[in-house]
Amino acid sequence: MAWKVYDKTGNTVRCTLKGLEYNGTWMGACFVTSTLKSAVPILFEIGDYVMYRGERFEINYDPTALKKAARKTSGEAFVYDNVKFNWPGDELTRCDFLDYVKSDNQIHFTSLPKFSFFASSIQDLADRVQVNLDRIYTGAQKWTVAVHPEYVSTTNVNIDVNNIKVWGALELFNSKFGANFVIRGRTITIGTAGIAVGNIFKYGRGNGLYEIQRTADADQQIITRLRAYGSTRNMPNRYYNKLSNSSLTNYLPNNMAVENLMLPDFPKTTLDPYIDSKNIAVLGIREGSVYFDGTGDLEEICPSMEGMTAEQLKDAGIYVSLDAGDNGNLDEVADAEQLTDDGTMDSLKEGEDVPPFTITLKDVGFNINDYLTSETATISMKNGMCGGRDFEITKCEKKGNKYVLTCNRVYDESLKLYFPYKDYNIKSGDKFVLLYIDMPDVYIQAASQRLLATAKKYLAKNDYVRYSYEPKVDDIFMARQHDEAVARGEASIHDTLKEGDLMLFTDSDLGIEGSIIIDTLIIKEGEDMIPKYTMTLREEKAVGSLEKIQNQIDSIAGGGQGTGGLNTQQIQSIIRSLGNQLFLSRTHNDTAAGLIGFLAGAIFGASGFAEGLTGFGAKIDSMGRGYMESLTLRRFLEVPELRFNRAEIVLGDKWRSPGAGIIESVEPDYDADGNLLRSGTISLKLQDGEIGAVAVDDICMGYFHDYETPGNNAVSDIDDSRGNRMFAGFCTIYFRITEILDAGTNKRFRYVLRGVSDRWQYSFHPCEALHFVAYGNFTNKERQTSAYETRTYRRFLVGVNDWEFTKSMVAMQDGDLSNLNIFGLDMTGYSAYLNNIYMTGTIEQLQIAPVRIEIDTQGDNFLAYGESMEITCKVFKGWEDITDTVRQWAIRRDSGDTADDEAWNIKHKDFNGSITIYNTKEISDLGNNSVTIASTLFTITATNDVASVEAIVTI
Repeated sequence: MAWKVYDKTGNTVRCTLKGLEYNGTWMGACFVTSTLKSAVPILFEIGDYVMYRGERFEINYDPTALKKAARKTSGEAFVYDNVKFNWPGDELTRCDFLDYVKSDNQIHFTSLPKFSFFASSIQDLADRVQVNLDRIYTGAQKWTVAVHPEYVSTTNVNIDVNNIKVWGALELFNSKFGANFVIRGRTITIGTAGIAVGNIFKYGRGNGLYEIQRTADADQQIITRLRAYGSTRNMPNRYYNKLSNSSLTNYLPNNMAVENLMLPDFPKTTLDPYIDSKNIAVLGIREGSVYFDGTGDLEEICPSMEGMTAEQLKDAGIYVSLDAGDNGNLDEVADAEQLTDDGTMDSLKEGEDVPPFTITLKDVGFNINDYLTSETATISMKNGMCGGRDFEITKCEKKGNKYVLTCNRVYDESLKLYFPYKDYNIKSGDKFVLLYIDMPDVYIQAASQRLLATAKKYLAKNDYVRYSYEPKVDDIFMARQHDEAVARGEASIHDTLKEGDLMLFTDSDLGIEGSIIIDTLIIKEGEDMIPKYTMTLREEKAVGSLEKIQNQIDSIAGGGQGTGGLNTQQIQSIIRSLGNQLFLSRTHNDTAAGLIGFLAGAIFGASGFAEGLTGFGAKIDSMGRGYMESLTLRRFLEVPELRFNRAEIVLGDKWRSPGAGIIESVEPDYDADGNLLRSGTISLKLQDGEIGAVAVDDICMGYFHDYETPGNNAVSDIDDSRGNRMFAGFCTIYFRITEILDAGTNKRFRYVLRGVSDRWQYSFHPCEALHFVAYGNFTNKERQTSAYETRTYRRFLVGVNDWEFTKSMVAMQDGDLSNLNIFGLDMTGYSAYLNNIYMTGTIEQLQIAPVRIEIDTQGDNFLAYGESMEITCKVFKGWEDITDTVRQWAIRRDSGDTADDEAWNIKHKDFNGSITIYNTKEISDLGNNSVTIASTLFTITATNDVASVEAIVTI
């Protein structure tokens, strides 16, 4: 194996390395070294690079050359010993970490190397690292800084920076947030270690390890009994000395003084509270104490408003008064004075004080004035535009169910501004805590519980023996695995192994079962040797060579030791959970997130598959042909040909009409309050190139079983001969098409439901998979013919321009004619009702001129806002004008709002055949409420001594 060294352009080969050594340390340096011997000088330059395992390593210095002979007199005339090629992460040690912020977060910055800032979360620090790297590295050199999505970090941290590099900022992720990080290529991922190495290593031939050494950490302080204390902040003077039992006897003797926050059992249960580890039986009693008072890397735990809710106080027997709809979070500002100055105070005259400002708090369950101390009470903002800033409280007033705090503004020396100001105001909902006051008992008890939980976590990281492991990897095993992976077209362990990755290994003799992060990794390889591996595994992260980074690693638990580690059972669980994302199980139910291909087909059934009509099981072969027992579909079946015993069976109606369709989806309309309206949008299920057979004003009907609300389904069959129909087990849906949205395909259109009436009391929205028929049209005469067939009669319809059928619309009917008596026709039995009869022999033509209404709208059915329209009606019998025979006129409006329409109808009950329709601000005859649709229907009726006739106009 050999590796070429290129100049920074990649066009010139400087030399070829015949051997090299890779060195990597987790959260530390990573580089490649090589010793070269040459007969001529090699003109190395900064930026020369070598590619190793898919990663670029560059020279960033001028290598030293040792001349041992004259030029070209010896192959070893010039020797370059341990030439170092650095990984991209070396750039992080050369990039200053300056006070820059993201351009869109509205936070002040100075661009200086010495600054402090408030981080509400680990993402704030990650953003600053990203911005600093973006200053220098762009394009192909751009770095990406990401926080692992599953990482949950400490929040609200003040960070001081004094002339450090970006690598030093990475150390802050650990020291301030307790987060690990890995660097892969030019991506920094915070809050995680690497992935698990794709093999479980064991001792023995062919298992990956030929030797493993375990060394205990001699400097470790093991703790199995921990005493934990909080800070004294916000603790009332001699709080524990004042506690007494039911007999009013103090728990503490007078000569015992305890000012720190204590564990919950103190002092009622014991005067010496501590926590024992479950490992105490194995390791014995090993005592330790810790103060969570903010010193060192430990957080401060004290009575505080942080996280307190009204519900928690209620559980403690304390009730607070909050505004209606309040979320109950007591550590949030209710309101704050919104300042309008620019923060400079340049307008102040000499001798004038900086004016204070006010912050309004919710009812926090106690009167703040009763808990003031000799120290100045302070409100500390935890987030928002003033997050990380503390403001002294000069006055506290109780107003209603609120507390109004008068506070001094804070001067920021680096920015020369007083906070808050107009661009950086405190706002409602900002989080806060109160400092330097005595907190009530309920807050002290809550803090004591937090102290207990934090102490348990601390003990879990210190109650077991930490080891370092030095496994000797079997080089032949690794070489064989590499060749096999390459042959399969996969990446091998050699090509992907990195420091920071989890190494899975087991050894029953040493009681090792688990995984530990690889701390250091060395790989040596060359032309005449297979790669050799040296690695160190540590349970606690050692100090790195670039920065001192201390880190706790969740790692192995051997021999029952350690509560933070992984045993074999846990590893098996991890393998199951991670493996389930990548592989399908053969032993239990499973789900695939991607497409699965069965190239030869698939067989289903406990007993396999047998072909033929008497066979069993199911099979789908390589050609997609299926053989199975039965098939149940809940939506659509699309086939070129459907064979069913060579017989056609229809249950229900069979229609022939100008329009019909199958609904793919429905989107009903809702008003601003979320109430369901009577209108919506329908999408048709169309094949490629198909055009929907629908038009504006089509009168549509369909039947569908309501799965969600079974009570909507009819319980019996109903056919009143007027078109009001029901089938048992189904609901009948009527709607009118008001607008075509996709003019080219008619796929999408708007609709409005049929209104209720004396003869039809139901109103259901269409639904997915509904088959509907457009059996008429309110305005388009070319779409007013249809025919339908039931099991007892067949009917042909003409002039269908309303929801219901009339006598004039029945052009022909044969079969059972008894339902025609609804129109005054005395017919029974099976026969035929026709307009014209043609017979051989004798032909007799009977002509009945129909009565009709003609409506004059001045040639336009569109009424714009601010306009009016004259409507005049005439009645004809054939071509004879019989308007003067009309003894009664009537007009009804259908705008979609039943109540409003009824009021309009009553107002115009004296209609005499002509009317003026207005669409103005003062009068709107088209409807003026929230459910008014795009068009309005007017039904006009004329009655004389012989007949009654209707006509509809849409405006």
